[in-house]
Amino acid sequence: MSELIYFENSTYTNQLPNYPLECFHSINPIQDSKSLLHWHFYCEMMFVYKGKEQVNIGGKNLTINSGDIIYIHPHLVHEIINVAELSEITILKFDTSLLFSQSQYEVEKQYWMPFLPESGFQCLTFENMVDEVKPLLDKLIEEEQSRFVGYEIRMRNLVCNILTILNDSLTRFGSQNSNNIISEKEQKQFNQMLQYIATHFYEEDLIQTALKICNLSYSNFAVKFKKMYGKTFSEHINSVRVYYAQQMLSGTDNSMSSISEACGYHDPCYFSRIFRKLTGITPLTYRQMYSNK
Repeated sequence: MSELIYFENSTYTNQLPNYPLECFHSINPIQDSKSLLHWHFYCEMMFVYKGKEQVNIGGKNLTINSGDIIYIHPHLVHEIINVAELSEITILKFDTSLLFSQSQYEVEKQYWMPFLPESGFQCLTFENMVDEVKPLLDKLIEEEQSRFVGYEIRMRNLVCNILTILNDSLTRFGSQNSNNIISEKEQKQFNQMLQYIATHFYEEDLIQTALKICNLSYSNFAVKFKKMYGKTFSEHINSVRVYYAQQMLSGTDNSMSSISEACGYHDPCYFSRIFRKLTGITPLTYRQMYSNK
């Protein structure tokens, strides 16, 4: 894997306007070309029509052959490499909240659990399933291109239909069984902890708060967090903080020191080092490139 890790900001993707869903078809004739090492808040699905792709995720190198599908859970750092002379794929990204009604019913949560971040899996694979879901994928891309009134709702329904088909044929990657990593009670605690981090990322001693919410010792928590999300708790905190720093850099005129402080870094120099490590550029360069002020 590359050393630099990029946060994929939906502002600079093909995500639908005001709706957390993105779908596109791609033909790549360049062998060994690869995406940036990156992560995002959405899940990502890749449907391989032709060729062969290698996915590096959580320290594992997975080969996805023609006809196969991979589902990558949110928050996980990964990269995709085309290892064939010609590849043809469809990429689908969406917020898993789209799977639920306005009120999250328990029956929905239990059914969709394999696709949720708190499932304990890094990714799911489905062998030789592309042909079965291809008509729905074609319709999904057609809706995205036509964008007739109500297309967002129809696309959401198509996504649910695709996952319903795949839910009957799961091949879970990784050596750990979800029940061995985390219990149902711990799943709820980890989900609560991640939600807390998302809105209190600027606070100090977040590890102590996380341990309290999850009711685990540090060593036990650290092992489970790394197995579930493919990175350490500290790496996750930095990723979330840098994401919000990006929003402030591009959307406000706030000084670097105030943005650093607002994101939980009391030392602007340390903030700059972390930012550059995760994005490959300095905060100042990022502002110059993406500022909309």
